[in-house]
Amino acid sequence: VPIALAARKKLVISTGTVALQSQLVERDIPAFLKATGLEATVALAKGRTRYLCTRNAAELHGETGQESMFEDEQALYDRPLSPADADIAKRLGKAYAERSWNGDLDNAPETVSVPLRLRITTPASGCAGRRCSYAAQCPVLKARSDVREAQIVVTNHALLLSTLSLGEAENGQPLIAPPADMLLVLDEGHHVAGVAIDQGAANLPLDEMARRTGRLQILIAAAYRAIDKERIGNLLPSEAIESAARVAKLLKGFHAEIERVWKPDPGERDPQWRAPNGQLPADWKPAIEELGEETRTLFNWVHAAHGQVAKAKQDDPARERLQRSLGMALEMVEQQHGLWSGWRREDKQGQPPMARWITLARDGDLVCHCSPVSAAQVLRQLLWSEVDSVVMTSATLTGGGDFQSFAIDNGVPEHAEMVSLSSPFDLPNQAELVVPNFPATPDDREGHPREVARYLVRELDWGKGSIVLFTSRWKMEKVADLLPVAQRNRVLVQGEGNKSQLIGEHLRRIGAGEGSVLFGLNSFGEGLDLPGEACTTVVITQVPFAVPTDPQTATLSEWFESRGLNSFNLIAVPHALRTLTQFAGRLIRSSTDHGRVIILDSRLLTRRYGRRIIDALPPFKRVIG
Repeated sequence: VPIALAARKKLVISTGTVALQSQLVERDIPAFLKATGLEATVALAKGRTRYLCTRNAAELHGETGQESMFEDEQALYDRPLSPADADIAKRLGKAYAERSWNGDLDNAPETVSVPLRLRITTPASGCAGRRCSYAAQCPVLKARSDVREAQIVVTNHALLLSTLSLGEAENGQPLIAPPADMLLVLDEGHHVAGVAIDQGAANLPLDEMARRTGRLQILIAAAYRAIDKERIGNLLPSEAIESAARVAKLLKGFHAEIERVWKPDPGERDPQWRAPNGQLPADWKPAIEELGEETRTLFNWVHAAHGQVAKAKQDDPARERLQRSLGMALEMVEQQHGLWSGWRREDKQGQPPMARWITLARDGDLVCHCSPVSAAQVLRQLLWSEVDSVVMTSATLTGGGDFQSFAIDNGVPEHAEMVSLSSPFDLPNQAELVVPNFPATPDDREGHPREVARYLVRELDWGKGSIVLFTSRWKMEKVADLLPVAQRNRVLVQGEGNKSQLIGEHLRRIGAGEGSVLFGLNSFGEGLDLPGEACTTVVITQVPFAVPTDPQTATLSEWFESRGLNSFNLIAVPHALRTLTQFAGRLIRSSTDHGRVIILDSRLLTRRYGRRIIDALPPFKRVIG
């Protein structure tokens, strides 16, 4: 903070989740400023779809006085809004107007469903910005103004990378700051690679997109009427309508082509077809090329129409509505364009290929996917070459005592300084790492849950606070069901309430001297702060290896193996080690904490990688075997 203030640069702190953002803004940074006597303004930067769009909320209950521009106002939605959601939208609008709520949907006074969120928010492409007739009361514009004025900005990795990627700006001003004017701190840095991969991924449900694209003819006709030009994007009205119709027809045809090649197993829980080494069948190439070209034509038209409508005069609600609809269409067609671009792209020699795969949705739709398998190139382009000063921090950047795996995964420049700091706590005397000679291995579907339940009943201190971490919901619920009633009544299982409710009840029980045990998945193994008696034992039911059938992991593994390298040692072990270190970090949160970390996975005693993992975990006192 002092360096940024002295250099007159904006300090941008990016972290993994919105919850951690809020903790920094509401608690940690104010405490630091108070303790040091420094003065600085602080703002929270979140994506625009986390805020109420007052225009959309007003339109939902008819306050704009505008008739629908289209014969079918649901043209770009698959389902109409339910009456209950419509009532919630009205109450949210009222709460914002009365200033009892600030428009931040993460703190909404009512539960906001996914369909409702889609209708009361606006993506960047559908927002009229300062030209909107509701601009004066827009929570997004207010929040963005606060961000631009602040000296310290707290954001999340997804928004940061999206901003760096798109260069998104309002009135010519970057949303956060120009990269050259930032001092950037990436907290929870072990998440950055995953977020970067997600930024480069695309997916496309074929039937859904065929339906939505086919409906564009209504919007196309409305755009030509509003703009009053013979051509938009170099297309006549009939040509634009024909372009949308062709894309819809090609999507349906490609769906049929895939069905001829891939017959999903009816008994498979999540059917998936993956292109070996990322290489799609040669027979599909003509259809993919045609879809790519036709989608690009349609994308260019929607982009041109959206741009021309955005230049219209202010305070024209009809044009604002048209701009929003064109913005939604632009995002839809851009989604298609992104997928076909990824499927058409030639993979570079000497670099891992794109992962390309297809899944079967519950409604029978076929969903095409593509994704990079490594974040290195993405981060080189967006981060390391753009931002002058970057600090990346986490308790789990090293794997096995060095930064090699992390540096490769994240494309870290060779000149970067890498420092591993020892814990401020006396870990050998405060904690034990226990790896018992467990009678069942995690792949024993019935035996392992049964033995975990028996071990917990016998070994856990049920009068204190504990957390038990699982890698699958099925096993977590199975173990809970196997516990005797007396112990089961002291267990709070993830999913039985929201996270904050469960933690609150856990702390209440501990405070009352009742004892309490939290059962949770990965999200409970990170960012959870339970000091003192609230957590005296952390049980990790098995080593959290990445799922080998995950398409990105499988494609990267194939690439490593094709080059004579051991993919398990290069991918699975470092990933598991980072996750285990995060899990173990739930135990010691202060210099007065004491307790045990127990791993119920005997593979650590019998497999070659076991010693490597045990040696690389925090320096607790070892109790092995």
